[in-house]
Amino acid sequence: MPGADVCLPFILSGGAFRGRLVRLTAAATEILKTHQDPEPVSLLLAEAMAAAVALASGLKYKGVFTLQVQGKGAVHTLVTDITSEGDLRGCTKFDPDEVAAEIARARGRSMPHLLGPGAHLSFTVDQGPDTERYQGIVELSGETLADAIHHYFRQSEQLESALKIVSSAPKDGAGPWTAAALLLQRMPEDGGVPIANREENDDVWRTAVILMSSVKDSELLDVTLPPERLLHRLFATLDVAAAKARPLAARCRCSRERSERILASFPVEEVKSYAEDGKIHMTCEFCRADYVFSESDIEAIADQHRA
Repeated sequence: MPGADVCLPFILSGGAFRGRLVRLTAAATEILKTHQDPEPVSLLLAEAMAAAVALASGLKYKGVFTLQVQGKGAVHTLVTDITSEGDLRGCTKFDPDEVAAEIARARGRSMPHLLGPGAHLSFTVDQGPDTERYQGIVELSGETLADAIHHYFRQSEQLESALKIVSSAPKDGAGPWTAAALLLQRMPEDGGVPIANREENDDVWRTAVILMSSVKDSELLDVTLPPERLLHRLFATLDVAAAKARPLAARCRCSRERSERILASFPVEEVKSYAEDGKIHMTCEFCRADYVFSESDIEAIADQHRA
């Protein structure tokens, strides 16, 4: 559908504010069905993927943007990344018993608090071995990922921002997963769009945030509602102008060749010690692809890399 798996950048008030509307359906469904995590864990990962796309699309980079959460809660690791070409993936690591206990405590009233206290949220931009990596880290604050990202913007003195993230699970176990994010950012005065009246600009910003908060979750998640139409429905009075939509897709970067390079970095006998029935399995945490190597494969890989 035209309203699914896209990131649509836009500006308001002639460029004084910018934003991105992200919607994931097929990509989120492919990734989440691969993992078959408990529903609250999948919803959390879906929201993280939508947030990562919204944040990454505001940066100029050639490489990989990664959003990662690490803590000591029921879900102790959550990772999602998006390439500059729009390839998306994600995975989680969690304690099944602790997740079940958190779900029981929530009793369906709200999203269980799965990340726990003391968790940290990090953003990384990796543009290859010849470029210095950029990383921002902040303690997870608030009840939702959106709260944590707002906290990051405040702590790092980034652009004044407003963010809404939503997700939905298949009904009765059938149908697609969907996630969406709507991000607004206030552009800096120096080097940005000239602002003649600071007070007037403040008023317009408050209006934009109020209009953004009025959007219903169902509207953000409705893949039959084109993103351009939704933006005009929300911000028609603020001179909204959308740019070209950027397509997104679930696509992992793992390969047998990459697995071989990893194996070649370890001593042959150490790798062989992990063999079961003469086979070494390397399973990608993201897409669950399983690469199988025999002991003779390991020796051949070592000889090739030594050469």
